[in-house]
Amino acid sequence: MCTLSSLKTGPSTDNGPRYLHRSPFRERPNLDYEHRLSRALHDIEHREQSSHKSEETPGTIWQIFLGQEPTRELRGEDSLTFEERNSDWEYKVRNDFGDLEMVISRDVSTGPHDSLACMLTLTPSYQLITSAWADEFITSTLSSIPGLADLYYSYPHHVLRADLLRYLILWYYGGYYADMDVFPKRTIRKCPSLRNSVFNINPPDVSLVIGIEIDEPFASPQKMREWHWVRRYGFIQYNIYAPHRFSPILREIIVRVLSHTQSHIDKSSIFRGPRYDEKSTLEITGPGVFTDTVLDVLSDTLPATHRLVLASVNADRGLGDLIPPGSREPVPRVTWAPFHQLLNPLCVDASEAKPGSHLGGLCVLPVSAWGNGQRHSGSEGFGSQRACINHRFGGTWKPWKQSWKKYLLG
Repeated sequence: MCTLSSLKTGPSTDNGPRYLHRSPFRERPNLDYEHRLSRALHDIEHREQSSHKSEETPGTIWQIFLGQEPTRELRGEDSLTFEERNSDWEYKVRNDFGDLEMVISRDVSTGPHDSLACMLTLTPSYQLITSAWADEFITSTLSSIPGLADLYYSYPHHVLRADLLRYLILWYYGGYYADMDVFPKRTIRKCPSLRNSVFNINPPDVSLVIGIEIDEPFASPQKMREWHWVRRYGFIQYNIYAPHRFSPILREIIVRVLSHTQSHIDKSSIFRGPRYDEKSTLEITGPGVFTDTVLDVLSDTLPATHRLVLASVNADRGLGDLIPPGSREPVPRVTWAPFHQLLNPLCVDASEAKPGSHLGGLCVLPVSAWGNGQRHSGSEGFGSQRACINHRFGGTWKPWKQSWKKYLLG
């Protein structure tokens, strides 16, 4: 059973903690476009759910490698080890230039059972999403989503496309996504936080599992500048698990990413076009929009009496972040407060949504499960007993971690 962690009290490094960040992209969102996107995604869900063909692949591990042919050397040891240690999961074998699709279910003790399976498992691109497959997925499978292809190809860097792709893939197919620089400290099935939640004997009804990356609501402005943070908190999106397809939270994340991308383009110079620095990348397609949307969907779908809402309102006393101008009463919603100093998985079952709302269920894992090895947020080391993965934080898309020529040209 999941419990809320205690909230930190005492003097703040910034005149009190901040459990709610307001993104400038939500000041004047294009609600008409967002409604059209949402309808298109709903239509796809209804079409797929009413058909006899099931595309759900919750046992598949997805990784994305765009721009080059993914040889073993380019994949790196982390990706190869992730595959080897999770050999009881299914791996997709996709032809980059056609519709061939095979699923290999490999038993841990015996391995592939015939020469064809052996040959396929040795194919460098069998586990990864390549540019050619992504092109087909965007332009054909999801062609009914308004503006998707134009916005996808408008991105000047692969990291932006990879962000959007992971949301689309997990929404449409389900499964487990991991960045290429994620090392499997334990197998997925042996992850303590997952065994205590979605892999439990009586698992909750959830369609999305996420982890915590940043948990510093008391951080000072100086600390935020040093760590290149926009928010004092944030969920992980370099490692995501969708036990079921068509998560309502992922659906809304896709809507927000496309809407924010279009807004960024509309506000850009007609001569230079849209520019994506570190901040805009994090906010438009990365952890910023991911985190905000999760909290907003929880706020929209949970009743005002829900424990997450009550914990958020209680934590806002004396802060006033939830009190709108001209009012004395806080607006009931979910903030970061219930996830601060989380020690155990916190799960919200799909059945906890208020009548007429669809949440799909959510589990949030404590920071050391997926976000270990950091020098903040109470994160334990890579060798922690709670650690399921180790993120190497390659971040090669960041300008200070590569040459400016490569950063500008992608």
